[in-house]
Amino acid sequence: MTSTTLKIAAFSAALMMPAAGWADEDYDANLAVPDEEEDEGYDPNKPYYAELELEYFNNNSNFESENEYSATLSLGYYFNENFSINGVVLGAPVKGDGFFPNDYDFYFEELYLAAEFDRFGFFGGKFNPTFGIGYDDAVGYLYSAEYFYGYELVERLGVGATYTFGDASGGEHTLGASAFQLDTSSLARSFFRGEQLASRADGGLSNHSGLGSYNLWLEGNDAFGVENSRYNVTYRSQDGGAPDEETETGFAIGGAKLFELANGNELEVYAELVSLDNSLDEGISFDQDSLMATGAYYFGGDWVASLGGGIQRIGNSSDTTEMANGNNRFVTASISRNFGDLYAELAYKRDETNGVSSNSAGIFLYYGFEF
Repeated sequence: MTSTTLKIAAFSAALMMPAAGWADEDYDANLAVPDEEEDEGYDPNKPYYAELELEYFNNNSNFESENEYSATLSLGYYFNENFSINGVVLGAPVKGDGFFPNDYDFYFEELYLAAEFDRFGFFGGKFNPTFGIGYDDAVGYLYSAEYFYGYELVERLGVGATYTFGDASGGEHTLGASAFQLDTSSLARSFFRGEQLASRADGGLSNHSGLGSYNLWLEGNDAFGVENSRYNVTYRSQDGGAPDEETETGFAIGGAKLFELANGNELEVYAELVSLDNSLDEGISFDQDSLMATGAYYFGGDWVASLGGGIQRIGNSSDTTEMANGNNRFVTASISRNFGDLYAELAYKRDETNGVSSNSAGIFLYYGFEF
């Protein structure tokens, strides 16, 4: 079973974007381990960092209307210049139909210890393993990024290590590896309602004892003299948690390059290829081939307009219903703006699955601040 995705995106460095879902302003590769928030590093006068992010989206389609709220609190404390503890607390739906606030609670999405010694880094605990950069760099959170969220690795329990090195042209590269399992420990329990968010009985990828699932990656920026560039190559293997679930394997290859335009704006071209074998989603296995492309143009300092589209072919699904196999075509468009710490996005999407079309429109709001 295979799944292949190709995405092309363009976006600008002139706009400060939220950390989850858009490119960083300085275009540095995400060399922090494993997937921590950007920070200024160890400062003995302020050995901690804290950032609160609030998100809301409203989506209206031919079939339903939905609202969702979330809050993310990123925390870190440096014991010294070498050792730190890092955590991400997420407020999101934990049960039922996800109605706010009755079905919401808080839980640890990440909580890990990290150590850095010159070129070497080590980490262990609950973290989001690296797999490509498509979701992080997607243009348009509401509809563009969602196509890549399904490939993200989140809430794994394990250990990892990185090695950072430079090249003769001033580029920086990081080679990393981690081994993990799906978190079913007490960290997977919500704070107030006590909801267990994952258990061994659920099955699914990485839901096993031991550290039989793993990933390997190489990433960097300004490689071999190519200024304002970024790349990532990742391989992953995830064992199934049930006897009848096959091992998933896959790779991601992505890169980005920033261009300064004559009119003073900046354009970054980004591409990523993702291939997965034995895809599995909520117990359903399938083959999937996808070709996706998005582009964005930043103007007026704080504005960006994006347009995207793609085609997906799904076959050999274990779900034998009529709509489970076939072709899905889609097009997305969005316009967004930063208002200081507030980010607002209006977006549109049109899907066509096996000849049946649907339209969606929505709004996404983000507000973040450090303290």
